[in-house]
Amino acid sequence: MFRAVTSKSFNPLWGSLAVLLIIVVFSFMRLRYYGDPALSIAGNDTISYVESSKASLFSAEIWTGRRLLTTNLLYKIFEPENGYEIKVNGSLETTKRVYQPGFDRIVILQMGLSILGWGLLAWLFSENLRSTWAKIASAVLILAFAFTPQMADWDSILLSESLTFSLFALQFALLVKMAFLLYKDPDASVIGWALAWAVASFFWTFLRDTNMFTSVMTVALIAALMIAPRYRRNKTLKGIAIFQLLVIVLAFLTARSSARTMDQIDNLYIDDVFPNPALVAIFQEMGMPVDSYLEPEFHPWLQEHGSTTMIRFMLAHPGYVAQKLARDFAPAFTEIKQTYFNARDLKPMRDYLFGLGNALHPENTTPFLASLLALVGIVLLAFRNTANSRVWAWLCVWLFLSASLTLIPTILGDTWALNRHALYSTLIYRLGMWLFPLILVDLAWQQDAQTAPLS
Repeated sequence: MFRAVTSKSFNPLWGSLAVLLIIVVFSFMRLRYYGDPALSIAGNDTISYVESSKASLFSAEIWTGRRLLTTNLLYKIFEPENGYEIKVNGSLETTKRVYQPGFDRIVILQMGLSILGWGLLAWLFSENLRSTWAKIASAVLILAFAFTPQMADWDSILLSESLTFSLFALQFALLVKMAFLLYKDPDASVIGWALAWAVASFFWTFLRDTNMFTSVMTVALIAALMIAPRYRRNKTLKGIAIFQLLVIVLAFLTARSSARTMDQIDNLYIDDVFPNPALVAIFQEMGMPVDSYLEPEFHPWLQEHGSTTMIRFMLAHPGYVAQKLARDFAPAFTEIKQTYFNARDLKPMRDYLFGLGNALHPENTTPFLASLLALVGIVLLAFRNTANSRVWAWLCVWLFLSASLTLIPTILGDTWALNRHALYSTLIYRLGMWLFPLILVDLAWQQDAQTAPLS
């Protein structure tokens, strides 16, 4: 007589200990195989982070400057007494990282947040899978995904990508914890978890203007939860929704008043409008006074009417929007590896890590399609209310929509460095490609575990 092998065949404690061991091992590898964590390298944009952080702490400029609040605070806090000194810029040609006073503390913090965020995500995500094997597989996948060079290298670069990745991992880990606590008991107290999530979410939102669209989606998904009577009386959920609404308003107002928004609009006119005579004619009909970017009348008009005219144009010409999205969607997934420095002294281990990373981070649109198909399967199981499928469906929809709602404005608003600016969105699709099927397997395993013994 044979019995179906289920997670009940194993002591749950062993699964938790295995996950903890995996986190320790991968964290050690992250510290051991990437060289001195104090070494850093600048990009062309790094100087703008330094200059933007010089704004007074209590001024409007700290919110509306060239860079956003989170990096402004970071660079202000860690600025050395004699100021920052950029010794090496890796944007024009690949070179080595070096020690740069003041910047060393920033990159060490970025690495620490990365280990914390992804380690916590591995722990809390695996915690809510039923199968011991699924727990172990999820921890390995999450940490291998995060600690291969395609992701980990960004910790040494003085831009916003590293913080975007690690604060995302941290807030999603906390969201998973809250979602399962409330799913099991709608009256559960999650105030402590909610406060921690609010801090991570707030600073993550103010890394890139497009991140506020995740807040919009979060409010919408919480509103959807309120349809169910069991969640309507939960004050913490209502508090989270109100907090996110305030963040949306603040993010919108600061983005609208910022110089960085005008830079993006300016690039759209340079790269999309003026090279196309047909578009120039349309914009002239909408009030643009010139037919050349070099005309002196253009820049005063751009400052006053440029952004509103561009929005009116996109609303009136959805074909242009669809064409731009279709044209730039696939390129957004390419060239995800950093091109700022090399680390030949770390070979041969670095080559092995790149090989693993290439398997986990394909540079094409396959992750989008694969994660979408798996998401459809999870949602269908949620309609059947299979095991924990509904809470997993809510979380996976949150992930997928977060990626999609940040990718669309990124494509529409960017005309250069699109693949770098879209890294957060494509990261989610690549991560979903691995985690969503694992959730499906775990849900199927739970269903199989409820069947009668085989004979």
